[in-house]
Amino acid sequence: MTQSTLLCLKREFPKGTPKIFLRTLLYATGPKGRVIENMFLRVHQDYGSYTFDFWGHTESGKLTLGSGMFVASTGITCDHHFNPREGTNDLLFVSGEYRVEVFATVVGCPKSKKLMELSFNVDGQQAAKLIQIPIRELLLYWNADTRSYEGHVECNADLQPPQLREGLGQSMPSQSTSGGQRNG
Repeated sequence: MTQSTLLCLKREFPKGTPKIFLRTLLYATGPKGRVIENMFLRVHQDYGSYTFDFWGHTESGKLTLGSGMFVASTGITCDHHFNPREGTNDLLFVSGEYRVEVFATVVGCPKSKKLMELSFNVDGQQAAKLIQIPIRELLLYWNADTRSYEGHVECNADLQPPQLREGLGQSMPSQSTSGGQRNG
C-alpha cells in the first residue's frame, strides 16, 4: 500500500455516522497478485480506539461494497470508504493526535495484515467545525516534502440542499446552487 494522498474525516448525513475515506494504491509484491476479502481501520485518539470495519471502495467511479478485490503486482488505485459498525456513533472528531492503522484480510491468510499506519493532527478550530457543523469534512492531503498531512475543513460537496432540508426537518425555500463548488 502506498502512502495515502488523501484522507477525509466526515459524517454521513443525516444519521451522523462517522466516516473516513482514503485514496491509495494497493499492490502485490508477487507476480500472481492477491485477493483482499476485507479491509478495516483502527482509529486511535485521546478518547479511545475505534474499529471502522464496514468497507467500500470506488469501482469505475461507483461506490461498491468491499469484498473480493483482486490486487495485481501493477496495483489498483481507488478511494476506500470506512464506517464503524451500526450504532457506534459516539466517536467525535475532536482535536488531538490521531493514529489510523489500515488492515486487510487476504484470501488464504489466517490473520489480518497491517498494511500501513497513518498519523495526523486535528487542531481545535478544525475539530470545532466538524463537531458543530455536521456537513463539514476535514480533508487531509499528504505533503511529500514535509512527509505529513495538511488539512482544511470544507463543506461536503455531495450534500445537496434537499438532503439538508430533510436532515434538519425544516422546510427551506428552493435555491439554485452552483454545482460542484466547495466552500470552506
